[in-house]
Amino acid sequence: MGFRRLCRQTLGICLGNHPVAKHAMAVAVTIGLFTVGESAFGQGGGFFRQPIVGGVRIDADGVMRSATVADQNQALSELRETLVGPQGELQAESNIRLISLKNLQEVVSNALRNNTEIPEETLFLGGLTRVENIYVYPERNDIVIAGPSEPWTVGVNGTVVGTKSGRAIVLLDDLLNAMKTVHNAQRTGISVSIEPTDEGVVRLNQLLSQVRDANQANWKQLELAMCEAFGPQQIKLEGVSSDSHIARIILAADYKMKLYGMNLAKAPVAGLPSYLEMVRNSATKNVQSRWWMACDYTSIEHSADKLAWKISGPGIKTLTEQEQFASDGSVKGVGKADPIAKKWADNFTSKLDELSVKDPVFGQLRNVMDLCVVAAIIESNRLQDLASCDLTAILGDNAIVQTAKLDVPKALDPQCSFIQSARGFVVSASGGVLVDSWQVAATAKASDSVVRVEAAKEWKNSDRVWQ
Repeated sequence: MGFRRLCRQTLGICLGNHPVAKHAMAVAVTIGLFTVGESAFGQGGGFFRQPIVGGVRIDADGVMRSATVADQNQALSELRETLVGPQGELQAESNIRLISLKNLQEVVSNALRNNTEIPEETLFLGGLTRVENIYVYPERNDIVIAGPSEPWTVGVNGTVVGTKSGRAIVLLDDLLNAMKTVHNAQRTGISVSIEPTDEGVVRLNQLLSQVRDANQANWKQLELAMCEAFGPQQIKLEGVSSDSHIARIILAADYKMKLYGMNLAKAPVAGLPSYLEMVRNSATKNVQSRWWMACDYTSIEHSADKLAWKISGPGIKTLTEQEQFASDGSVKGVGKADPIAKKWADNFTSKLDELSVKDPVFGQLRNVMDLCVVAAIIESNRLQDLASCDLTAILGDNAIVQTAKLDVPKALDPQCSFIQSARGFVVSASGGVLVDSWQVAATAKASDSVVRVEAAKEWKNSDRVWQ
């Protein structure tokens, strides 16, 4: 019968009744390591364009490949040399740091006009580690975002993190992208998927149908032949530019989730076995599942006058659904979840807070989701009008600000690994990331417990974005 079914990013193959099933192995195909790191700080505040981003380089054809250890060490060293670190009051933690969007727009616009660098404290938004509040100040024609903050440093994988918590710092570049793409988010949502080509699916099925005897098979040669037949996987992004930092974050987070699920990398936190480990000795057979990450907020609340907003919840959850694949490689969900796949997804969700420190790309993804929700709240509730604050330079389709332009990843180079199982089954790690920020914003409700904090009528300095 041959190997049956394929998923889009990390590939699981059902051995079923094929002769190879006497060795009862699950085959997983995946791509090289891809995480995200920040770099600092070029003219106009753009990120320094490192050739290595989070352990991956992009070649001249736009294919992402693993970087060498030497390459990664050099890139990390350059970032540490460039980073100045927090100065003055920003060397201390704050339970609530206020970031003025009016002042931020002015600082960024002035830097673009004058071709000057954006201050490091602005690039890292005063050390915010999450955005939990929005405040509207009509008396000063301003909208402010707020949350806890810490001094910052270079952390795991070259990510800029808080010195105490290790959580990823919220980035100006991601805020600007979230604000610029707010209408795209309304129209289509922001999402990513990494998929094989239809031709690759057909070639791989043809190859695997020819494998007859596992005792005589050269698994290393088969692995290489599978990768060649499968070919590079295509990256599909919606709602956000493919050369943006946000795109890199959601791609990296999606991929790292698949690595941990398929046992191709060990999760750096205790109590998070891979999906393969959970399913190995189960009766699961011929089940194709996908996982994806989506927004997860317990509540969006506002004061009666809508001058104060509170965003609550973990930010991210992991969902799962069974899939069916046709012979031409097309896929559709069946609307229900495999019990083991759901158990893994729920466990992954429960570990995301801890995991976001050990593997900060998940903290970066949560920050992106927070920022997209903030942008959707501001736009859907016409907070600019309420504040008499014009943010058109940074908000919406006509925003004039520039954000970092990174090399565009067009495809991913697959690798293969083999994992022992108790019987033939399908393992899947397809899916992606969905940022449904407008749907989250639409759940907002009035609450008497949400109040606006007092803020100075003007910041201490006209070019200062934080308080």
